[in-house]
Amino acid sequence: MKKQLVTATLIACVSLSTLGTPLPLQTNVLAATTTIQNNQSAVEAKADQLIQTAKSLIGKATYSNTEYKPTYPYKFSCASFLMYIFEKNGVDLATYNEDYMMQQGTYVARDQLQKGDLLFFSSKGTKIPDHVAMYIGDNKVIQMADPTQKIVITDLDSKPYYKDSYITARRVLPSLLPSNPATTEDNIVSLSYDLKDKVTMGTVNDEKSKKFTDGGFVNYVYKQNGVTLGTTNLQEQMKLGTTVSRANLQKGDLVFFSNAIGSKTPGLVAIYAGDHRIIIPNSDGILTRVLFVDYYDQRFITAKRVVNEKIASTDASPTVPATSADQLISFASTLIGKAKFGYVYDEKSLTFTPAGFTYYVYKQQGIDLKSKIASQQGQIGKAVQKNNLQKGDLLLFSTDHKGSNITQTGIYIGGNQFISLSSSGSVLKESLNSDWAKKNYISARRVL
Repeated sequence: MKKQLVTATLIACVSLSTLGTPLPLQTNVLAATTTIQNNQSAVEAKADQLIQTAKSLIGKATYSNTEYKPTYPYKFSCASFLMYIFEKNGVDLATYNEDYMMQQGTYVARDQLQKGDLLFFSSKGTKIPDHVAMYIGDNKVIQMADPTQKIVITDLDSKPYYKDSYITARRVLPSLLPSNPATTEDNIVSLSYDLKDKVTMGTVNDEKSKKFTDGGFVNYVYKQNGVTLGTTNLQEQMKLGTTVSRANLQKGDLVFFSNAIGSKTPGLVAIYAGDHRIIIPNSDGILTRVLFVDYYDQRFITAKRVVNEKIASTDASPTVPATSADQLISFASTLIGKAKFGYVYDEKSLTFTPAGFTYYVYKQQGIDLKSKIASQQGQIGKAVQKNNLQKGDLLLFSTDHKGSNITQTGIYIGGNQFISLSSSGSVLKESLNSDWAKKNYISARRVL
């Protein structure tokens, strides 16, 4: 359940831990990425590792929504239990907040669950989760259930709760696994994680003894990967590279925050780790967080892309800049949990019809769909066959399960997935193999 976790180890970071984000665990983790190249066998292997770790904790942990203890005798809530087993196996969820977990990865229909998927429930019948479990196959989940049951394996048909309280499921494998082959940005993020327990943060910079200021740590990590920032000063670092919007963040970007709301003076620098994650060096150590929380939203100043810029040395590994499709998808993903359905078009409140949503997303990337009506959007661009879809293609659906009249739109994001604003009220990522998509898919248009 989603509760405030307070332990002796968290007290030192209380100013950030109260934001619903976790203290980093004592283990190396892999860089989260949204441009992965992982095959199904690798995903299944990782899921099996997660399940093995989770099962190994049965009988060794107790339920607690007030204390997080990652050593024996373990103490977990439902969410911190999953955060722990994922991070122990090299995947950083970066949060023990069910709301934020539910905004990660991609949507998956309940009849298409795979091992490692996260399932979310609400005992109050709302869309705000208060429980999370991990699917382990054969219609079963493993979960930190409650103070009595503790960690248990449960059949989803065993109680009405699992049907009546079910909200959604998210597939975080493979979307949170690293790219293969690794890019310079991957290596920057991976090194940052690897150094979490090996550096001392303070007021001096000494590479030999691994002692750094926040700016010094960032300078060191990038230098080790062939990118020369040339300064350890946050204000000077904030002048480097190319400015990028929060909606277009890519792994390896530098993100700057103020200590006070409204200030333009950087007090924090973070390395963007992909999929809303940031790695923050500060006096408490190297912390991992998610960008969803109000603290960072209110204190965000700017972000800078310093990889692939002239300041990068010639020895830096070449990387491919983001395409317009990548930027389009990245921006659409930032609207998860923010944009909502309504029979209006209101950019200020982010209230749209489904076609208004696609109109708005493409508009932010300089693409004019000409109309906020789904059927009229289906007349622009070039027709593309379903088996030839590319990221950024506009998808056209019906909503009557007949696949006839175009009344809904979506954006293809690759991997047989699309993102759209559902008439049920929220932005979702969903598979084209879902029952709904199969019954309602009509056509696609290439507009990029």
